[in-house]
Amino acid sequence: EIDSEQTKIPSMLLQPYVENAIKHGLLHKEGLKKIFIQFSETEDYISIIIDDNGIGRKKSGELNSIKNKNHQSFATKAIQNRIDLLNQNQTNKISIEFTDKVNPSQIAIGTTVRIEIPKNENP
Repeated sequence: EIDSEQTKIPSMLLQPYVENAIKHGLLHKEGLKKIFIQFSETEDYISIIIDDNGIGRKKSGELNSIKNKNHQSFATKAIQNRIDLLNQNQTNKISIEFTDKVNPSQIAIGTTVRIEIPKNENP
């Protein structure tokens, strides 16, 4: 339903989040690995959901700290800087929301990233 000719998404905005879902969430997971990417729109926003059934951000962070005690995510920092630049002087801003999914026993069952991009001021 989204008009791909008229809809603009800043280049390379999704790639780091999809890559993180695969590299950090699904790589160390045993069993069935799933990633789901959904695009939808409202009158004002394009909404993108990247959902995985991986090991979760906390467990991934623990594994990264074991492998590299001084690890600091360059990609996460770089993409946040880019979003901050895109949001400068904009009334409606790009927003990113992370949800750490857990089962009833509070065990991580994946991560959902929701990206909201304003339609009226597509960068």
